[in-house]
Amino acid sequence: MGAGSDKEHFMQDAGELYLVYKLQEAATKAGKHISSDVLEKESCFLKYCEERGVEKEFAESDYKKNVDAIIDDFFSNLLRECPESQFDFIDVEAEYRNKGKKGDFVIKFTDGREEISVSLKNYKKGFDRIQVCSGTWNSFINNFLFEKVGVGKYLTPSGKDTFQGSDTKKRNQYLQEMGYENLIPIYEQLDRMLSLIKEKYVRGERAEWWDNIKDDWKHDCVSLGTKAAGLVLQALKTLPNDVVKSRMIKQAGLNSEEELLLLGKKKYLFSLFDENYSKLLKRLNSKSCRIKYYIRGKNIVFSFSDDDGEILPVEIPFTLQKNGAWYCPPTRFSGTKRKATGKDKGRDFAWGQRRPGKSKELATSINTFIPLKETLAK
Repeated sequence: MGAGSDKEHFMQDAGELYLVYKLQEAATKAGKHISSDVLEKESCFLKYCEERGVEKEFAESDYKKNVDAIIDDFFSNLLRECPESQFDFIDVEAEYRNKGKKGDFVIKFTDGREEISVSLKNYKKGFDRIQVCSGTWNSFINNFLFEKVGVGKYLTPSGKDTFQGSDTKKRNQYLQEMGYENLIPIYEQLDRMLSLIKEKYVRGERAEWWDNIKDDWKHDCVSLGTKAAGLVLQALKTLPNDVVKSRMIKQAGLNSEEELLLLGKKKYLFSLFDENYSKLLKRLNSKSCRIKYYIRGKNIVFSFSDDDGEILPVEIPFTLQKNGAWYCPPTRFSGTKRKATGKDKGRDFAWGQRRPGKSKELATSINTFIPLKETLAK
């Protein structure tokens, strides 16, 4: 996350709790609920907002407006899809992240259907172009080689144990076991780049103040990101094309394992209801789907196609992520202010000062973007 984004993150999470509460409320009002826990879910949402000081901001936010605008229509469509069922809506975001899953909440049914996991994306500016996952430069390669089972955690080649992706010694050992020792020099170049970034921005004296290094940061995001994209592309070229295709589809959440709910500008798209989205997934997951990938600036573009033409492009920018390392609220101020929430809570900071706790989270970064409106319009 960028500077001053703690509250934004809190409001996004509050939006997930609010959606679950409002859906449970809709089910209860319709007599279609399994559990009578709507008050508990409301209390959980309110407590979260209160503890993080975002009650007023969330009440006035687009995140709340987007939820309020679609609840009735969404639940009506769910009833139409599953007329014989009762429903429960359960927040699972924290639990599922620890399992390496994308779902934010699950929907339970009583009509014999299995519960479904739903990944929620709530956008203030609409969902013409969506972000479906993020990570670091190294974790991006890891996801093609190892099975992810939690945050930064992967299965060993034997499948009998797990290891942390940040454990470079074990990582290199398993790469050798799998016959990918040729990738170790690429990983180690990325490791060295991260070490240099940390030395410069987290521990460097000049980087104590954002204004001192903001131009350096902008330059390094492009130059180092471009170099990293080239190294990662080199690594991917050593893998079978089918492996790259299947893992990329999974990473983008396009393998039909979990449903997707997009909110934006008081509209929504739910993969369970949307016929065009279902057709998109069917084409992507067919045997005739092909993939090619190439560099564009500091991005790697993955293009999927079949005999009918291009299905969609997925774009992965390589850059650096400040993760709130410097205290830079939108409005500059004189003197110091006390950090009220998050890491470094209770410490006084001047505007643009480095945060000793939060700066340790500064990292390399990839995001995964899909031009959804353009794709579904084909």
